[in-house]
Amino acid sequence: MTIRNAFQQQLQQTAGPGPVTIKAAAGDVRAICELEELDRFAVACSELRVEAGALANATMPQLQDLSTRLSGRLTYLLEPVSPVESDGETCTVQMRSNPPQRDDDGTRYYELLVRRGGSIALRRWHAPRGQSRQPVAAELTREVLVRLVGDFDEAIGAYQAGR
Repeated sequence: MTIRNAFQQQLQQTAGPGPVTIKAAAGDVRAICELEELDRFAVACSELRVEAGALANATMPQLQDLSTRLSGRLTYLLEPVSPVESDGETCTVQMRSNPPQRDDDGTRYYELLVRRGGSIALRRWHAPRGQSRQPVAAELTREVLVRLVGDFDEAIGAYQAGR
């Protein structure tokens, strides 16, 4: 069973209204999702994280390549995401919405962190005008949430194949 299928099964068995944590595993890959709310069609996701032992010893160039692959796959989010910064000390690639969503209320954007040690994590942020950013729930359909888990897993699989 793939992590996508295991996660989808756990999500289908979870009833609202929330908050709730969904955990699924397949082989050495785990998906952990913090949901503030959920209903039959959609969720309000605080954080989605996919962890894999395969990334434990990834180099910075490998994480950058994995991030580039992810940006090419995640075209269905509200805004496209792309790598914006690499931190060699922590071996982390930060990806963000490019461009972010801007309106009279401030700026909203997705942020993904791809880390050596084994994780890809997605969060949504809101930076009200003149204030510090704060995490907000990403409103996603259940279908998009499951697709994200699958795409994170496929990017990790491509990393493993190209190592």
